[in-house]
Formats: sequence, structure tokens, C-alpha cells
Amino acid sequence: MTAYDRLVDRLRADGRKVKEGDKPGQARAQCPAHEDHAPSLSVTKIEGQVLVHCHAGCDAEDVTAALNLTMGDLFDEPSGTKYHYTDQAGTVTRTVTRTPDKHFRQSGQTKGSSTLYRLPEVVAAVEAGQTIYVVEGEKDVHALEAVGAVATTAPMGASNWAKVDAAPLHGAKVVVIVDDDEAGQKWAGQVHDSLDGKAASLAFTRAKTGKDAADHIGAGYGLDELEPLELDTDVALRRAKVTWADTIEPEPVVWAWEPNDEGRIPSGSLSMAAGREGTGKSSFGMWLAAQITRGRLPGSFYGRPRKVLYVSVEDSWRHTIVPRLLAAGADLSKVGRFEVVSIDDDELTLSLPADNALLEREVQFHDVALVVIDPLMSVIGEKIDTHREREVRSALDPIAKMADRTGSVFLGIAHFNKGAGTDAASLITGSGAFKNVPRSVFGFARDDSDENGGRVMSQVKNSLGRDDLPSLSYVIETAQVPTKKGVAETGKFVFTGESERSVADILRDTRGAPDEQDERSEVDGWLRDYLNEDGGQAPAAEVIKAARVAGFNESTVKKSRARIKAQSVRNGFGKGASYTWALPHGIPMESMESTFEKPDSMDSMADSMGTDDLLDFDSAIEEDDPPTLSCSCGEPISEMRAAYGKTTCLACYEAGRAAS
Repeated sequence: MTAYDRLVDRLRADGRKVKEGDKPGQARAQCPAHEDHAPSLSVTKIEGQVLVHCHAGCDAEDVTAALNLTMGDLFDEPSGTKYHYTDQAGTVTRTVTRTPDKHFRQSGQTKGSSTLYRLPEVVAAVEAGQTIYVVEGEKDVHALEAVGAVATTAPMGASNWAKVDAAPLHGAKVVVIVDDDEAGQKWAGQVHDSLDGKAASLAFTRAKTGKDAADHIGAGYGLDELEPLELDTDVALRRAKVTWADTIEPEPVVWAWEPNDEGRIPSGSLSMAAGREGTGKSSFGMWLAAQITRGRLPGSFYGRPRKVLYVSVEDSWRHTIVPRLLAAGADLSKVGRFEVVSIDDDELTLSLPADNALLEREVQFHDVALVVIDPLMSVIGEKIDTHREREVRSALDPIAKMADRTGSVFLGIAHFNKGAGTDAASLITGSGAFKNVPRSVFGFARDDSDENGGRVMSQVKNSLGRDDLPSLSYVIETAQVPTKKGVAETGKFVFTGESERSVADILRDTRGAPDEQDERSEVDGWLRDYLNEDGGQAPAAEVIKAARVAGFNESTVKKSRARIKAQSVRNGFGKGASYTWALPHGIPMESMESTFEKPDSMDSMADSMGTDDLLDFDSAIEEDDPPTLSCSCGEPISEMRAAYGKTTCLACYEAGRAAS
């Protein structure tokens, strides 16, 4: 006889009205513990025991005592019940025995981490997209199962959630039912920390009545009547953890890509491929995918064809991606198009970090070795300012951790900004996080000086390996791919060997627009010729005057002087001082100024020089070094005065000195 049948029979024998519900195992009866004219006692059958709830407030002990029963009579077996934890195959690994007076005893594999309770049911429900309810105890799980829900818990109470393997809940829709006590709040914090950012959705609720999920179900309430709960902000949702270094086993770096025994991309890491439009960075992603699907990439995946997930925001799969993959020699059966869809199957754009759990679930389920996101910038959540490092890190740091957990390589494709620098990593569009978070960064550039259309790939960051690896040259060959509707022409990424030139060299050669480069070359050539004709040096005033005649303004020719490394040499002080511009080989030793010793202060310099001399000296400096600071009067402060910490222009200084 079950506990439910035993209790219902005793209620009837005691003369109490009992009305059983439409669903088996549910009844409403007059409570024997108080004068009850309308049935106020809910009776619910769950696995191993029966739940009783008096809506007038009588305790279960009062109800059983009024019927001459014990708390043990509320269990199918008066000695209590057993909760069996199993692995995914259903093999029992741990058993928790509960007595009627709420004592618990464990047996089986009690050391180390535990599996979730009802693990096989949880895994199946996650695969089917069902909601999983997380509760504090096994009794709560059985109560929820009585109304058709899938639920789970960890063994041995509220303080042990951190010891359970919660990975099966990654990517799941999770509703947490928190016990109404302080221990429940702390338990909720542990659940939050383990599933936040990993579950597809995570909601916290509490029972409509009573302390826990069993009380809620025992009172006859449904799942849709759970009340939303905001976690107590006074209870920390994070905890401190210290791991001593002597307990951490050191390991060598495992390289996913290790050509010629030179590690370039570590396994389990985020990598970045960046370049200007048309340089072939996306084609590199195709090449990498093809090598991995065929097991040909030198490194940890070599000889073991693996699967690849591809996220493409800009390119067409029919017209671009599949033809390029075919040209690269990829096994298309191992390349998956990753998308996010709504409940109505509408296509959505992957959004990081909101969809992290969805992505990780598929990576783990399909044993994926490479995830290509092209371009990475386009999948960063719309609420994230991509130019703020801290905000971008909220999306990229979890991806780096996901790569580490799964052992997969995540390759982000990125564009260069419009800057004229030569550091490929610093040219990546967006915040510095796009170069700081990845373990490896590659720059791509087209070498316009190569008549054969050559291009160069340089490794500009290699956190776990050598930082002096040679640049590699490559070409994008035209390839023809047969299709059912005719031949598709596409590009094929082909490495051609090591390159003597780097991406930085190419960027340096191609700074600015072509028109600007031509103008610079013209003025630089004119200035060199002019100075060489005068023996390598000439008075600055005469050079500037001649430049105007030649069609170059003063600012242009001064910038040219800096580019060709001509020196500006001062001759004398005071009103008669002048400047000479000289090429390095044209500076006579006698015109070089002696070493200038910094005076104790600008004031002492003014005292040692006449005011006219100092004014002339200051203005002469301002001629070649435009000021960047302003005095309170609005006049500029020369860089020389600023370098000595002065906050006034020379005129204000003289006025103040005269007044004193």
C-alpha cells in the first residue's frame, strides 16, 4: 500500500469527507486536526511518499497525530525513502537515504563531484528544449514530477550545489525555485554563479505558499503560479576561491596549428584574423576549415578530421561560402552553418554574450574543433559599445573561456580601421579588447609591389609561443567549382612560402591615399635636391621662400624636412638668430651647438638673458614646434615653457615680473 492510499483510507475511516481529483494521486479532504466544514486538506501522491497541506495552517504532524498515524506513515516505506543518483546511462552511482525525521545518509560514490539528480531525464529534456526546474532537494524534484515537470537537484542539501557537475544544464531553459530561508538565498547564489551566461535562460522563483517547491505543489498550485524572485542583493553571488600552485599540474601548450614545428594557434583559444577589405582574411578562415575537416592541419588535429561551425553575417552560403569551401578542398559534411532562430523559426543574428550557451552546447554536442565568426564585430550584442574595452570584454572573455573549456579554436574575422599605423593588431576596428583578449592575432595585407598579386600574413601576437615567427606569403588563385547549375568561379587561398616582407612593411609603404603619397614624394624630392645643390644645407628662411615659389606652402615643406630627417640648426641668440636646414651629411661640426644644460628654472634663464633675447628665443622655438597649451590670457604657451612646468605665456610672465 502506498502512503497516499494509507492516508486516504484513514481519513475516510475517521469520517472525513474525501474528494479525489480528476488526476490520480490528488485529493481534497476535511482536515482531522481542526473543525473543518469545507475540505481544506490537500493530499498529493509523489514518488515514495505523500504530501499533505492544510490551508487552515495545521502542520503535517498535527494531521498525522489526529489520525493516530506517525510521520513515517507519510512514506511508502515507514522507514523512509531512497534517492538514487545515476550516470547518463542509468547506472546508479550514489544513493541518498532519507528517514521520516529528515536524517540523510549517503552511500556509493560519495567522493568528488556528483551527477545531477535524474540526469538521464534532464539530458533528454534539454535536447527537447523543455524547461528544467532546479530545486534544493529530492522531495521537491518528486513533487514537480507529479505535475509533469522535469526537475533536478544536487545531493546533501543547500550548501553542496558547487560540488555537482552542472554542465548538462548549459544551453538549457532553467527555472530555479528558491527555498524561503537564508540558506536558500545562499544556495541560489551558487546556482546563479554556475549557470549565469551558460544556461539559455535563467529565472529565479519561489513558492506561492510554504517554504519550498514541495509545499507549493502540495498546496495544489501549478507551475504557472510560481512567483518571480529577485535575489537578495545583501547575499554575495560570488565567492572567493584560492587554488595553491602546487596542486596545479603544469602542461605544455597544445598547438592546433603548428607548421614546421612553429606553434601559431593554440588549441582551446580565441584567435583573430584582421586586414583591409579584399586581403583574403576570410579566405584564410575557409582554408583553415578545409584543413581541419580533412585532418590535414599540422598540429593537434592532424590525422583526425573534425567538424567546423561557421557563422557568416555578410556572405552568401550559396554564392560565396560553399564555393570557397569546395575550392579549398573542405569536407562539406563536416562544416555546419550555425544560426540562431526564434521559436517561430525566424532567422536571428547570433548575439554575444546572450547566445553563448546556445553556441557552447552545439560545440560540445558535435565535438567541434573550429568555430569561424565572420566578422566577429557583427555578432557583438547591440547594447555593447564596441569601442569600450570593458564592454567588449563582457562578450569576448566568455568566448575565450568557452574555447578553453571545449578545446576548440574560435577564429574571429576583423576589419582594419582607417588609421595609417603599421601595427596590424592596433588597426583592428573597435576597442583594444579585440587584440588583447585573443591568444593569437594575424594581420593580412596585399603587396602592391608584387607583380604576381602576392599577399602577406604576419603573426602580430602569439601569447603562448614565439613572437618572431616569419611572415608567410600567399596568393588568392582563381578556382572554378562545378555546380548543378554551371561552373562557379571563386577564390582559393594558397600559401607560397615565407615572406621577406611583413604586413607592417606593406602598411608603411602604403600610408595615406595615392594622391597624398605622390605629393609627399614630390616635395621630399624637391627639398633634397634644393639642399644638395647648396652643399647639403641652406638657411631655413630661404628654403621656405623657394618652396613657396615652387608651389609648396610652409607647413608642407616643414613636414617634409622631418620626413627626410633634415636637421634644423640654430645659429646664435637674440634678434640676429637664424636657422639652417641641413641634411645629415651637410651639418658642419662648427655650427653644432654645445651641450645645453637645463637651468634650474625658466626664471633663472630669464634672469641670465635679456628680455628681448628670451622673447626671440621663445618665438623661435614656437616657429618649428607649434604650441599645444594656452595661457589664461588665451595666448599659446611654447613647448619649451611647458616642458619646464610653466603655465603662463612669456608676456604674462614678464608682466608679472615687472609688477613685482
